[in-house]
Amino acid sequence: MITKFLNSDVIWLESVDSTNEEIKRRIQNFSKTTWIIAKNQSKGKGRNGNSWSSGAGNFSGSVILFPTVERSYFHLYGFFVGVALHNTLKKLVKDGVDIRLKWPNDLMIENGKVAGILLESVQAPNSGRIGVIVGVGVNLNSAPNINAGDTRRYKTQCVAKFTNYKIDQLNFFSKFNDELKELGSFVAEKDLCSILNMWKPRSYDIGTIIQISDNKGGINTGTFLGLDEVGGLM
Repeated sequence: MITKFLNSDVIWLESVDSTNEEIKRRIQNFSKTTWIIAKNQSKGKGRNGNSWSSGAGNFSGSVILFPTVERSYFHLYGFFVGVALHNTLKKLVKDGVDIRLKWPNDLMIENGKVAGILLESVQAPNSGRIGVIVGVGVNLNSAPNINAGDTRRYKTQCVAKFTNYKIDQLNFFSKFNDELKELGSFVAEKDLCSILNMWKPRSYDIGTIIQISDNKGGINTGTFLGLDEVGGLM
């Protein structure tokens, strides 16, 4: 796994509609792990067709990987990136700040959403190569105001609120990428399910009451019982 991030390319853009969409447009140019990161993103995407608001000074980036595992395991890359992101932010915030991963792709600080991860699989035109795009949005220095009348409303946070300084995008990505490389030294792609053993202790305690949105915009409440062997929510 480590080689996927050790040798990755990084493309920085001033602005783009969506880093995920930009990777799709350029996919034929990529033969290895490649990041596209934008200082400004105007039409960021979230799960279930939701939009992701990207304020100035926040992080918006997507990486494309070319896995060697079966497609049924592609979703585990979201858990992998989530653990690396948790590790990164844990080192940035003050001691004692509550930071947790929420199934399947959110990162929460003090019960407010501070980051989201979006996975998409895509096939390169005129070839059989299948890539996995992992989009990452992090509220580094500001958090969007979610309309209280929106059925998808949730509390938001930004990382800077829990530090003593403004967070630089480039510095954040450098630390994040280091964590991805470090994590890759412990998790082999052929044993990708092992990432769940690292994800679980960074999530909510068993028995916690949680809310999960469905693909119709509804909110379901239940008791968190952990994950099954392939990362499904119990």
